[in-house]
Amino acid sequence: MAEKTSAGLLYGVIREDPRLEGDLINRIRAKRVLCVASGGCVALSLAARFREIEVTAFDNNPRQLEHMLNKAEAARKRDFKALNVEHASSASLNQAGEFERVFRLVRAFFEEFIAPHAELLAFFTRARPLRVLDDMVRRWTTSKYWTAAFHACFSEVLVREALGERPARWAKDGSHMRYFKGAFERGLRRDAAPENPFLQHVFLGGYRKECAPSYIRLGGPLAVTPVLGTLLDVPALANFDLVSLSNLLDGWEDEEIATSAEALRSLAPGSAIILRQLNNSRDLRPFFEPHFRFDTALGRSYFYRDRSLLYNRIEVGFRV
Repeated sequence: MAEKTSAGLLYGVIREDPRLEGDLINRIRAKRVLCVASGGCVALSLAARFREIEVTAFDNNPRQLEHMLNKAEAARKRDFKALNVEHASSASLNQAGEFERVFRLVRAFFEEFIAPHAELLAFFTRARPLRVLDDMVRRWTTSKYWTAAFHACFSEVLVREALGERPARWAKDGSHMRYFKGAFERGLRRDAAPENPFLQHVFLGGYRKECAPSYIRLGGPLAVTPVLGTLLDVPALANFDLVSLSNLLDGWEDEEIATSAEALRSLAPGSAIILRQLNNSRDLRPFFEPHFRFDTALGRSYFYRDRSLLYNRIEVGFRV
């Protein structure tokens, strides 16, 4: 999820799977990538995986940019504790945002009413046979408290207080609970659920070392150029091969989307954009067409590959 306010630190992490951007980089042989900073995970992971490319991250909140650079420094020092690797402290960098408080509430509710911490740890470390792990998930998702957990943790009032009015506009009123409940059910039932870093972050408060994001596992100097401002403030926008806009457009008015879409027309033919939508079925393609051609099959495949589980639609467009 992307940063959309100039308030304090809203996101300690960005709940987006950078493997999608990584696949696009390989497809179009991108050399210059622009993404939203937010919690910094996407930008830093791309910089760690693709040392030869230039990564730029923009955000209108200076706290998010500072946070991203602090995470880069912690990764360089291999300071796993500061990055919540097998460490659940809310004072560490990847638990430091406002939205992380909502997910800590999920974990507390879960441990109180559905499964103790020891059982969660056994699941995410595969310390039991597969049959037992499957039984755990079945028992959790059929618990009489399962639905209650999402009513308590993702009420409309709480989500809007945590994110603010504008970021919370992505959803129809009253739909947050059902949306997040479905996302967690889908994720926990996947074969690779124990290795999913996004689920680990929620239910363990941090990452297993072998499952941590790329920037943590690979470490080293991570070169990301920060830009304070909006997309329209990014210098030399036309020079980028890939632009990742997170789910920024979810909270925008039509005029804002049209203005940004017009600016992105400066990209060279063959360049790509990737858009995520969270609990939002709005059709974004008309704002970009015919200057961009959207690949429905690729976007759908990214939806199924996405480990973050938060997005109901992922759009990939190519400059024609």
